[in-house]
Amino acid sequence: MLVPSKLCKCNMELLKKILDIRPLLAVSKRNYTENDFFKCYNEDNPPVFGQYNALTEKDYSRFLTQRSKRREAALTREITHLAYKVGKEMLSLAEGMPNEGVFPFSKIDIQMKGGGNLLLEGKSLSGSLQYIPTQGLPALLGELNQLQEHLHRPPALARSVIVTNGGQHGIYQCVDMLVEPGDPVIVNEYSYTGIHSVLRPYHPEILGIPEDEHGMIPETLEAVLIDREKDLRAGVQIYFLIIEDDPYVFLNYNGNPISSFLSMDTYGRVIRLDSFSKVMSSGLRAGWATVPTPLLQRLEFHSQAELLHTCSLTQVMLHHLLSNREQLVSYLQSARDLYRMRRDALQESLQQISDLAEWVLPDAGLFFWLRVRGVDDVYSMVFRTALHRGLMMVPGHAFTFDTSAPSHYVRLTFSKIPLEHMDQAVRRLAEIIRDEQLLTKQRQRKRLASDR
Repeated sequence: MLVPSKLCKCNMELLKKILDIRPLLAVSKRNYTENDFFKCYNEDNPPVFGQYNALTEKDYSRFLTQRSKRREAALTREITHLAYKVGKEMLSLAEGMPNEGVFPFSKIDIQMKGGGNLLLEGKSLSGSLQYIPTQGLPALLGELNQLQEHLHRPPALARSVIVTNGGQHGIYQCVDMLVEPGDPVIVNEYSYTGIHSVLRPYHPEILGIPEDEHGMIPETLEAVLIDREKDLRAGVQIYFLIIEDDPYVFLNYNGNPISSFLSMDTYGRVIRLDSFSKVMSSGLRAGWATVPTPLLQRLEFHSQAELLHTCSLTQVMLHHLLSNREQLVSYLQSARDLYRMRRDALQESLQQISDLAEWVLPDAGLFFWLRVRGVDDVYSMVFRTALHRGLMMVPGHAFTFDTSAPSHYVRLTFSKIPLEHMDQAVRRLAEIIRDEQLLTKQRQRKRLASDR
């Protein structure tokens, strides 16, 4: 069982139980500023190794799809990897790298908002425009491993990182590596639309778990796991992995550190996906996956066949950002403060429709999730009424595996809309909801009349 996850305040006792289930495929150090901003673990209740052993390479092989097992190393990619390890005295007639003399750029000078710059010229520019190892730029891999160690303090198991082309790329690679047709996959009832887009061609068995403002409802999740165990014949063990997709880890507005699954993973069941898309740049496609070492090679083989490696220049820029810890903290805190201010502004504007919809103030991320009262299904309201009147939003259908099922929910984003337009947008939404409520009542009366 494959289990994608998101930032939430899930029942910690249940999480420990889940992580303790026996193998249902269920998705010189630098110091950071010592504050809760870089804290995704519980130092008062650290994880302990339970009665079961960490997963072995043989255990991981149970999860691998036949597609993944058939992948082999690309020898030219392995040679590129070797080229970054051997000394300069090595003479090479092996690599199919272009000569740096054909590159049309002589200098790239990137000015930073917080002061300073990233200047690339000469050898540093040539390296930024050249092929690099599939796993990632070696210097960047070192920084990312240190970042994960500091953020999560994961239990001591063999893990490493691989650079991905954003978080979505990591999701796709994990699904391709782990999901065969018919495999059970546990997801939130309303999940990131990208996971569904990836999963549909694989025809999985989707087990959607209802959620509240804290994430999956623990009692429902536990009941599903128990039912699955009962359905299995006697003697068959439950095997699962967790895909922890957490692009909003740095956008936690309530100030209370939330422990990651990675920080509690004493058995090697967690693959964690991270991204700077929401807090630095979505266009750079800067992401990374933290994976148990036995699975790292499978992801690397996939990348070798798919894209050779993610953008070299992006990786050099990301390495520059991570290398300056104080500046990194400043950027991330500024992003969080900006989004918190925008969240609060939309929350204030939404008060004028408190009689038309219900919602919970989000503790993280970029979105309000509204349940519209008195409307059977918001699809027509979003794509006909609202769009015709100049208002865009996303219906809940976009976040369900079965997009034909009716939904009462809409998602509102506060990240980009100008602050001075928020009140106007909400007033327009109020008019749209009221008109849609009238249409719903009219349809209900017609149905009642036809049933008589």
